[in-house]
Amino acid sequence: MGKTDKEKAKEKEKSAAKAMAKGKGPRALKPKGGAPKKKKWSSSKQKEKLNNAVFWTKSAHDKLMKDIIAKEPYVTPSMISSKLKINVSCAREALKELREGEQIVPSTEYNAKYCCFVRGPNFVAQVDEKKKATDAAGAGQKGGKKGPSKADKPKKK
Repeated sequence: MGKTDKEKAKEKEKSAAKAMAKGKGPRALKPKGGAPKKKKWSSSKQKEKLNNAVFWTKSAHDKLMKDIIAKEPYVTPSMISSKLKINVSCAREALKELREGEQIVPSTEYNAKYCCFVRGPNFVAQVDEKKKATDAAGAGQKGGKKGPSKADKPKKK
């Protein structure tokens, strides 16, 4: 028994679909210009380059002391770099100077590559001195009121 016309037509459609999928056949789309396009392998987005500062400024150093070392429980070069927008090499140099002045100390055994720092005894002593100075200045002022309150003024009739 031979194949019916319907079966023959289905087989022809299947073979045409396979040819289209492989890029062959009469209806296959060919790229313009004759040469096939090269496949682009990088489908991920590229990161923008950071525009970090390469030197220390007075304001950056003040931020380091007030905002980072005073407030953070531990400090790393990458943390300083990301928060102050400076190069990591500059952050390492700042940590080196602070370590020499005992402002900060390594939290574990010191390793140049993987070291975490915490506040040192000299930094804590400086903060205590500043608090005592502000307390002494605050104690010299009377009650803190600048003028009479609204309750003290007589009411107008």
